[in-house]
Amino acid sequence: MTRPRSLAQKLGTPGLADWTGPGLILAVCVFCFGILLSRLGYFQDDWHHVFFAYWEGAEGLKRFLLTDRGPFAWPVYAGFFGLLGFSPSAWHWSLMLLRFLTVLMFWLSARILWPGARSLAAWIGLLFSIYPIFTLQPLAVAYTLHWSMYLVFMVSLLLMLEAQRRPRLVLVLSAGALVLEVLHLGLIEYFAGLELARPLFLWITLRHLEPRDRLRRTARLAWPYLLILLLYAVYRSSYGMIFGFDRFGTLAALAELGRLPFKQLQGILQVALQDLVYVIMSPWHAAVEPALLDLSRPSTYLILGSMGAFAVLAYWAMTRADRSRGEFTGPGQPRQVMITGFVIVILSLLPFWLAGFSIYQKNQLWSERLALAAMPGASMVVVGGVFALVGRSSRRHLVLSALLGLAVGLQAQTARSFQASWDKQRQFYWQLNWRAPSLQPGTLIVADEEILFYMGIYPTSFAINMLYPQLTSPPLASYWFNAGFEHMNFDKFAAGDPDQFEKYGATFAAAVDNVVAITFEPGSGQCLWVLRQEVANARGLSQAAQTWLSVSNVTRIQDRPQNAPPRDVFGAEPERTWCYYFEKADLARQYQDWDEVESLWQRAQAAGLRPENGLELLPFIEASARTGAWQEAQAITRQAQVMPDRSTSAFCELWRELARSTAYSVGRGQALGSIQDDLACAP
Repeated sequence: MTRPRSLAQKLGTPGLADWTGPGLILAVCVFCFGILLSRLGYFQDDWHHVFFAYWEGAEGLKRFLLTDRGPFAWPVYAGFFGLLGFSPSAWHWSLMLLRFLTVLMFWLSARILWPGARSLAAWIGLLFSIYPIFTLQPLAVAYTLHWSMYLVFMVSLLLMLEAQRRPRLVLVLSAGALVLEVLHLGLIEYFAGLELARPLFLWITLRHLEPRDRLRRTARLAWPYLLILLLYAVYRSSYGMIFGFDRFGTLAALAELGRLPFKQLQGILQVALQDLVYVIMSPWHAAVEPALLDLSRPSTYLILGSMGAFAVLAYWAMTRADRSRGEFTGPGQPRQVMITGFVIVILSLLPFWLAGFSIYQKNQLWSERLALAAMPGASMVVVGGVFALVGRSSRRHLVLSALLGLAVGLQAQTARSFQASWDKQRQFYWQLNWRAPSLQPGTLIVADEEILFYMGIYPTSFAINMLYPQLTSPPLASYWFNAGFEHMNFDKFAAGDPDQFEKYGATFAAAVDNVVAITFEPGSGQCLWVLRQEVANARGLSQAAQTWLSVSNVTRIQDRPQNAPPRDVFGAEPERTWCYYFEKADLARQYQDWDEVESLWQRAQAAGLRPENGLELLPFIEASARTGAWQEAQAITRQAQVMPDRSTSAFCELWRELARSTAYSVGRGQALGSIQDDLACAP
């Protein structure tokens, strides 16, 4: 006797055995975007949000987001900061949850679109959750708005589809879907292209109708959503006129499409073809990057192990689920999924192409954010293609499990790269705080080049403003950072012409007397250096560093801290390595506190710490000499000469200065004579 179908089976609602896919999705998200990323901090655009929220609250977020995300995004961020605070870990876990819920909503929609095709829907969700085109998940604060509105769109889509299954609730569900459409379009433009796919989704759900009735029904159901989208396009194309600023430029090109010259249309077509290949195919090539196989790095074994573990887990779970529930993929369904996915990719990227944006032709790392809306479509292309080409379910699961493992590996590699960036950031922030516990407001910190990766001069500026209290009134920032001579004319600046920096609603007035020049190259074995004239001849200083050194004013640095770096933002003070003692000694040398420098030297020696660069011994040599310990000064100098970087000229200049400024003694005379022989200094 045939067992009667349950209500859940009739409606396509997932039963207990059907939650294998979501369980795997959750496991992947928790591992890659929770556990791996929760140890990281803030990057690039994160710092803008943190700065304005920390120092100015909702008003600061409102002013900032008007110039960056749009006029209505600030309540979202104000709410999240109120809930999560400023701990980076909380933001990473929150973004992981938003990503998981977004994928879960789309999985539920896929179950409605292709009822019975449980494995197909599960694999679409799995690949969507970790599709390797988007690698900026570590920017947890910056992309909270994106994933929040992505979730809103997916809930809206689910409500629209549910409305077709539940006639009694059609008005309520449709109204909810329309309200959520207005919400996500009003806050961010990234998912406008996906709105064009609604008629396609409706067409699929109405498969039981004859073609003519199906077309009429689709048009009748889709027009309210398309009307809202049209009104949004009019509003968005007038954004610059309404609010006086539009970081993406105008979308008026949509209206001019018919009048574009052939060459321009050809250019758009080329961009589209390149981006399609890049979004659908290139991420998988990046996932098998040979650089991964660096067995000298312990983290490589974690990456390889996680790839294998998730591939095996997915294969085992999916084949087991198939045996327990069966797979009812209809004839032609995989091909329909693949074609639908391809169309969705095109529609999701179309607004960006028409507005002149390209993923492939621009800086791909930062442009990949434009592919967020294309991820479900790209996943459908891959899964539909595998289901269409591979007949046996076990072999399908094997191929897709391998792809899942590759995607996990890429996300793990991404986490490793951002971990290196955060480690370097923390070194920089704490070493700067040790060397400059307090800075006079209006100080411009300059380096000869970019010193932090996955950052930039503006994020670094806002991060530095988090290290120190804001002693100026908004919108004037108290401190700023610049790399090289970017955004300024050095000759005019050095001649006394003040410069002005402005970004995201914050301004900074720079004057040549307020410059502190630094170098920061921990990869070369050196601590953060505040440049001063005594190291002008140091080997390895770039021309830009020497130029900035000529105007560096270390008196901007004060030796009494006004407050400690916010612990919830920067974490606890790291272990005190050699760089701690060097930075503190260099600060004490600035204030001629020679006893403190000597004390720091003794403590560093007792801890077994020593520098990797001989120039970092200069403060200790000078302190020993000025406290009369000439033999110790001589011994430290000889120690420096067997280390990189010897830079003999810098040591000669120090000893010449000591000869000029210290009183005669027997020990002094012997040391000066001996050092003259050791270093062969010119008179």
